[in-house]
Amino acid sequence: MFLFDREQDIYEIGGLKIGGQPGECATVLCGTIFYAKHYLVEDEDKGIFDKKAAEEVLNKQSEFSDLTGNPCIMQIFSETPEAMEKEIAFCTDVCDVPFLIDSTVAETKVAGLKYVDEVGLTGRAVYNSINISCTDEEIEAIKNSPIEASIVLAFNPKDSSVAGKIDLLETGAGTIDKGLVALSRDLGITKPLCDNATLPIGAGAGSAVAAGFAVKSKFGIPVGLGIHNAPSAWTWLKKFRKEHATKGPGGWEGLGADVFKICDVASNVIPVVAGQDFVLYGPIENASLAFPLVGMTDMIVSEANKAEHDIDALEPHPLMKLGA
Repeated sequence: MFLFDREQDIYEIGGLKIGGQPGECATVLCGTIFYAKHYLVEDEDKGIFDKKAAEEVLNKQSEFSDLTGNPCIMQIFSETPEAMEKEIAFCTDVCDVPFLIDSTVAETKVAGLKYVDEVGLTGRAVYNSINISCTDEEIEAIKNSPIEASIVLAFNPKDSSVAGKIDLLETGAGTIDKGLVALSRDLGITKPLCDNATLPIGAGAGSAVAAGFAVKSKFGIPVGLGIHNAPSAWTWLKKFRKEHATKGPGGWEGLGADVFKICDVASNVIPVVAGQDFVLYGPIENASLAFPLVGMTDMIVSEANKAEHDIDALEPHPLMKLGA
């Protein structure tokens, strides 16, 4: 394994630790709930969902987090302000772990910011995200919020290379007035988490992984990816899944779904081997697969850096939980 010359920040968010040198802190895993077409959502606009099913998947993520030592975050994805408030209230009542305020609608995320401030949950909240598409309303809301943690999305539509991502984070890449890292700090974000913006395989997925080295080397901040989006958008895999949806000549029923699942979940080890700090692993119901897989990878990375660079793993960590 390897070390970064620059000192690496370790942040505490809602009781968990994130960042540091490879092998130092366990990888933080973040599962998404209430995403588009999620089986437990009944009315995405009104925030109506199967509470029993939602509680089950939230508790399962927490259970596997306790089992492996990998801290967890709930990625709460909401469509409307009404849904956002209901879903945050429910999730934070069920589990005491940190959560992402997430939506494709700026108004919804702003409502989430205001709500967590009103009910005293800001210390557990992570905004997703500060990016070049943020509206003036979002920027003002973040600035006026006591929130300290946010994902900073290094998506540069003009240049998806490592250099393009660093340029965006450092200078704004000619798209905004200043770099996203400096902007986030100006808005009061003292715990920026960089997401290098996963693109499809063949369109920049490799650069998203490689950029993690550059970001941690230059800024020393925690870095992660929603890498499962790369196989999910992989044209060949989607075609294979469709063509092998039913029993074929080889006698494998549902082979396409199995292969898709393997590629989707197994992709989450890639950022860990590349020295990154958190993984947005996708649907929260995949927790029982994602946590042991990433936990195993964490053990290997940590073992290597202890042997080669005398880096000690910090508790909780799979090295202590799964080493017996």
